[in-house]
Amino acid sequence: ELLVRCQDNNVALDDDAKIGIDNFAVCVYKKRGKSSSQQQSDDIRGVRMISSGLSLSIEEPSYLSCLFEEGGEKDDQMGRYLEVELDAEDASLRINKADCHDSAEGKEVISIYRCHYLFAKVLHELFTHNEAFPDDSHHHHGDDEPAHKKAKKVSLLDREGVVAAVGKTGSAGIPAIQQMQRWGAPASICRMMQNLLESAAETGGDAYTTVGEVGEDLHLLLFDPDRFLFDHEAQNAHNMQLLYRKEKLYGRDEEENLITDTFCRVTRGKSEAFFIGGFSGSGKSMLVDTLTVRVKNVGGYVIKHKFDAISQDRPLSGVISAVNQLCLMIKHRLTSKRLAALSKQLKDDFGADIGLLARMLPNVCALSPEFSSLAGEVEDGNTSDKMNARSVSFTLLRFVRLVSSPKRPIMLFLDDLQWADDTALDVVHTFLSDTMGSCVFFVGTYRDNEVQIGHAIFDLLQKLETSNVPTTKSSLTGLDRGDLNKMVSDALGLYPRICKSLSDIVFQKTKGNPFFVLEFIQSLQSRGLLQYDSCQKRWVWSADTIRAEEITDNVLHLLSTKLNQLSNEIQLLLKVMACFGTCTNESVIGYLSESPEYAGVRNGLEGAISEGFVELNAEGSFKFVHDKVREAAYNLTPDRDKKQLH
Repeated sequence: ELLVRCQDNNVALDDDAKIGIDNFAVCVYKKRGKSSSQQQSDDIRGVRMISSGLSLSIEEPSYLSCLFEEGGEKDDQMGRYLEVELDAEDASLRINKADCHDSAEGKEVISIYRCHYLFAKVLHELFTHNEAFPDDSHHHHGDDEPAHKKAKKVSLLDREGVVAAVGKTGSAGIPAIQQMQRWGAPASICRMMQNLLESAAETGGDAYTTVGEVGEDLHLLLFDPDRFLFDHEAQNAHNMQLLYRKEKLYGRDEEENLITDTFCRVTRGKSEAFFIGGFSGSGKSMLVDTLTVRVKNVGGYVIKHKFDAISQDRPLSGVISAVNQLCLMIKHRLTSKRLAALSKQLKDDFGADIGLLARMLPNVCALSPEFSSLAGEVEDGNTSDKMNARSVSFTLLRFVRLVSSPKRPIMLFLDDLQWADDTALDVVHTFLSDTMGSCVFFVGTYRDNEVQIGHAIFDLLQKLETSNVPTTKSSLTGLDRGDLNKMVSDALGLYPRICKSLSDIVFQKTKGNPFFVLEFIQSLQSRGLLQYDSCQKRWVWSADTIRAEEITDNVLHLLSTKLNQLSNEIQLLLKVMACFGTCTNESVIGYLSESPEYAGVRNGLEGAISEGFVELNAEGSFKFVHDKVREAAYNLTPDRDKKQLH
């Protein structure tokens, strides 16, 4: 498009040509025999800006060349993908409005104003199909004049001209933006242009202060257009949903790399342990979840169990249940030939004890039909005599030795270790200290503010050190202000620089706890302190109003308030599920719904899922989205009635 507009320029084609357009210089390759009017987009070598302090390069990545045929673009292609790189020195691009008059520094600052103004013009031309830019007549100094001479002549634009472009009617009445809106430009682009012109006119608001900020916003528009570029339509402002990234882990890059590196060492054949401490809601489980995909991709198995206060009277059940999951994973992963070979290994290794293994791990019968009959031969009396904690631990270890290897490591994830006792953690020590071929990566998470000196976790750490088992410890704290601001920005679909006033308040209230951040923002929305403006097509708030409100800084109290506003059927369902611990099977819901007293739990389940308090997990059972939700749901029942409900 730039070449077409400059086809009348007298450009010498003997050398690589430079075609100047206002503040831009478009470089093209030498094409002998072609006039400037015959230049094509493929002849472009690069684009740069004439203004000092800023350089810009645009290029098409080489790895995308295979997507385009030599004959040109296909009809269904929207255009070619370009990478844009802005290179500017922050020190020279910071705007100091107090010193922007006749000094050399002031002239350089004016050049930044000019950059912002010119970029606003580019946006306007792109989205209005070259419609004339309002109030721009005083910028013409001869259309035929070369760009570099024009730049010197106007000395990068006088500030009065920039102010005139914004106008005296305020940012809401900027004619250029009104033109873009008539052409259907997205609100995000109009907002960017408004902030560029606000910067040029020094009118405050959300004005850009550096060219780098413009580049950051462009990056968001390019790589996440659904969230930041396109308008979000809603039937009315009240049903507009926040755009949470529930799958994204914010501010944990260092910890994510640490746990990944640890697992990579395990794949070399040496078992290791990784402990993660942190407050409830700090993202411990999400950090572990980032690794599970990698473990599966290299052929490993991921088994897990979540402890809770209710199941403390069955200390080994959690570990046994986790290993029992492994049997079905093996059946689905191995070919029939390898499955038969493994079944023979198990039978040869366990001998007469194969029946005990089958009774301890019922799913092992899925590996071979023969194991079912052997399990039936074991008498109940003999089982109870033999199945003490030590024999259970040793039996599980023998099984893990046979099914794990460096090529198929086992990742054992035990969540909420603050509820575990030494019996369960002794099994973990047995797995990790084995030197006869087992390959296990143990990951344990716990609330470090809820464990005291003398807890079984510290005993396990001491034993692992004595056994020379490599152990890594990590502790998650709250997000810093920058990462929290990214989280809020994603939820609102707004540029991060615009969200800072809200993020600062959220940080003060939540101390950066990720789960609390989400709940706090939702509470602002439900109370009308955070609203979606359909005219501006963005979320709006008053920082002063939010600061003046009495809003609790206790996430449990916040959740309890929300749960008390739910229907009786949803509350009944949540109370019942809280009594069953972390997960509740579908069969339990079905059984209870048949009784008159709990007939409403089925409808309550649908409502709890719709409200975002309960979700269906991979095993087909229902679970609370977070421990704090279960804790708040359990507190719905008065203490005097809890025993009866159980």
